Amino acid sequence: MIILCYCAGVTREDLNTMAIADISALTDTSLDLLELRHRRRESALHQFVQSAVAHRAVRHDEVLESVLVRRERLGTTSLGRGFAVTGAWSMCVRLPLVLIGVSERGLDWEAADEKLVHLAALVLTPGEGPEEMHFRRVAAVVSALRLQRVRQRIVERGDLPALAVLLREVPR
Repeated sequence: MIILCYCAGVTREDLNTMAIADISALTDTSLDLLELRHRRRESALHQFVQSAVAHRAVRHDEVLESVLVRRERLGTTSLGRGFAVTGAWSMCVRLPLVLIGVSERGLDWEAADEKLVHLAALVLTPGEGPEEMHFRRVAAVVSALRLQRVRQRIVERGDLPALAVLLREVPR
């Protein structure tokens, strides 16, 4: 698993040390690039939640995972063309967090176009903040990943600096 973290409170000096571009368009978040190892959506959600637990960004991981799975059962969060963006605005979330996962084999996300998902994102926002902030963060991630060529660069390269640069291009 490859991990890059950008958290609120990290100094610019720390960022330069980590060789990460400024991603101020996604303020107060963390950024992760995960290698999704499983084929099923539920397994990928579990892996996302476990990564959030490792970042101490969630309070009740079982509850959060249940919320995410229930959300998917209501209707898929796959946007088609091989990518999905899901998220939660919840009291189970301690810290804002953005996780991005890549699956070379593809995930069965029950997409409307029936294509396997190769890139998935999870946007977590604490319930203490305004719901509008969560929607803006989800919209920013969707905007960053909406172009096929951008998603292709992430899946093919899999390198963290490229991902950080791509997310820097998110409109403010």
